[in-house]
Amino acid sequence: MSFISEEELKGRASFNLAPMIDFLFLMLMFFACLAITRATTKDTEIDLVEIRPDSHSTITDADTDIKVVNVSITREGSYKWVTDLQDYPMASAEAIGNELLLQYNQGLLPEDRLQTQVLLKIDREAHWESIMKALFAIRDAGFEARPVYEPETLTDNLASQMW
Repeated sequence: MSFISEEELKGRASFNLAPMIDFLFLMLMFFACLAITRATTKDTEIDLVEIRPDSHSTITDADTDIKVVNVSITREGSYKWVTDLQDYPMASAEAIGNELLLQYNQGLLPEDRLQTQVLLKIDREAHWESIMKALFAIRDAGFEARPVYEPETLTDNLASQMW
């Protein structure tokens, strides 16, 4: 004679889903972060210029408080303000300068304008006129523009020397 019935001693045959759901949630968050990071580092509509790497053109790690603004120029000469989540088409190069000034006046950009880097992702087929308009508009707003490029690979360098 027992004080506890046999049914209570056996326990229930059930499967605990809580750890599996937690794991799946963590995996979902990991891949969501990975997808957003991948989307911000690649702009698929432009084909960057390749140049030979120069030892004097490296950016030091001392520039840690720098705000980065990404602007792309497509082969048709249209402008886009590239953010983490979405690309915003800009009507003209002057609109880029106006947006920089607007964000500076709202306090979204650092007080020192030299701590704001405007990175220009320029398609290799883009017209020089649209590139120069963007450079002058950014400079007129008081900011410094830096073109983004892909370093020329060793095989491309050897192939160009052979021909």
